Amino acid sequence: MTVLAGCSATPAEKPEDWWSSGGDERIKALSDTAGRVNEVSLRPMDIWTTACQELLAEVAKAKKHGGPPSEDAHDFWKEALTAFDHGGSECVAGSAIKNEARATAGIREVQQGISRLASATSMIRKDLDAK
Repeated sequence: MTVLAGCSATPAEKPEDWWSSGGDERIKALSDTAGRVNEVSLRPMDIWTTACQELLAEVAKAKKHGGPPSEDAHDFWKEALTAFDHGGSECVAGSAIKNEARATAGIREVQQGISRLASATSMIRKDLDAK
């Protein structure tokens, strides 16, 4: 069995175990910090770095926790983490060198990740409701 970072069914095999062992907290933290990146994109660029760094920290925590064991949510979760990770990194790098185009492209990628996270969350909730 191959396990990808951020996509494993660890620490729990059942959706309800994953959810109650911190999965719900990971989703909320990712949603909150990605939303903050989206919000600060309308403000001066000098505050973008902090928001994007906070998102990257939450991505690392989500990867450490492992992805949901839900077959339906797996791809959406992976796509969300990839978008947050790459977009957040581009936001930080672009902001650091005052390259607004690069930072903005990173933020747009984070925004795409928000919709992927919403889809993953919907699939996870569907699995939880089925139990």
